[in-house]
Amino acid sequence: MESKPGRYGTEDLFSRALFHPGYWKTLARLLRWDRTQVTLEDSTLRFSGYAFEPASIFPSGRVTRDRVQEINLASYPSQLRLTSGEILFVPQVPEAREALIRFMDMHDLPAQRRSSVWGALLEPFLDTSEDQENIDRQFAWLAKVGLQREEVDRTRREIGIAMIAYNFGTRLWEWALLGMYDALRAQRARLSRQGFGDFYGRAMRIASLDPVLTDTPALTGTVSDTLHSVLLEWVPREKAGKIKDFSKEFAARSEKIEALRKSLIDQLTAAYSEPHRRYHNLRHLESCVNELGGAWSRAIRLEELRWALLFHDAVYDPRRQDNEARSAAWALHVMDELGRSGDEKARVEGLILATAHSRKPRTTDEALIMDIDLAILGADPTIFDEYERNIRAEYEWVPEDIYRRERTALLKSFLDRERIYQTSLYRRRLEAPARANLQRALSR
Repeated sequence: MESKPGRYGTEDLFSRALFHPGYWKTLARLLRWDRTQVTLEDSTLRFSGYAFEPASIFPSGRVTRDRVQEINLASYPSQLRLTSGEILFVPQVPEAREALIRFMDMHDLPAQRRSSVWGALLEPFLDTSEDQENIDRQFAWLAKVGLQREEVDRTRREIGIAMIAYNFGTRLWEWALLGMYDALRAQRARLSRQGFGDFYGRAMRIASLDPVLTDTPALTGTVSDTLHSVLLEWVPREKAGKIKDFSKEFAARSEKIEALRKSLIDQLTAAYSEPHRRYHNLRHLESCVNELGGAWSRAIRLEELRWALLFHDAVYDPRRQDNEARSAAWALHVMDELGRSGDEKARVEGLILATAHSRKPRTTDEALIMDIDLAILGADPTIFDEYERNIRAEYEWVPEDIYRRERTALLKSFLDRERIYQTSLYRRRLEAPARANLQRALSR
């Protein structure tokens, strides 16, 4: 069956999938879950239990820096694109992503986003539908990147039965995005060892066509939006059976979230609007939220980072040395009321205390929040100069000679570091302008 305008060309596969032996074979074998583990050993990434046998690191192997072309943290799961053209997958579990990001920062490896050709190829097997215009536009895009309609049809029909079992037979019902990882899992379950080895190579060839994306999508939103996002995840749900009507349960929870959001945003706004704050104010908080919106793919635990940023300067008295500790205490008090776990509270406390910049980060999330907080150092010179004036205004009670001496020591301490920024993302963006700004400030 050839594809026609407005049709994928795979519609008949759905009507006969249940009668195809490959469907049931795939479904039975898909019960075997991927058990890949990734750890950082010295300066290399160690894979164990890797799922796909033709891979260069199957079942256990190491990846050194010289083998890596780029890393895509925004894909699911994260991808290492090797110089050989092979793509390796890193599970989304926190331990594996922590190892990957540490490896990335250790070697200043480039992060790169690409459009997924496999994502486009697998669209007919999503739990959704597209209109004629979008389907035709997709065929045109695939042809532009190097896959003509004949090859698109052939590939979709080759993997179709396995993908139907993968997404619908397992009741996964993914509706947003499927990718090469999903195709490999489905085909590994369906094919023989030799057959999958052949498919693996062809899958990598198709993935080599993925075009680089020049724009980076950001999670935009206000401070209030950020708070609401965390509360949506963290406000406890009613125990099953307490409210039998789902709509009433949803309405009651939404009302509770909104009331808590309003109360907290009023308290945070009042705190960050104190008259003595000239830099550590709402403008700084909004800037930090925007920075995280552009760096979200690096986060291990995004909601914890959001929460820590919201509270990191909630208590600020330039005459005291314990502002971060007091800010963390406030954040943890609210987390107690939300019933969050001890592990979560310990990590959030660590994130907020890290913004004192008095120690090295213990986790990649701590490294990220530290860099976000110091992004101002690499800002445009006019913005940096305004920052310097505002910091002086916050310490107006300090005599000029003492302020100059202490400020000089602080700025010089940043310049004396081997690296100002902890993450490869911020080093690539802001290390050079930050050093220029700091040197200029010292020369004054």
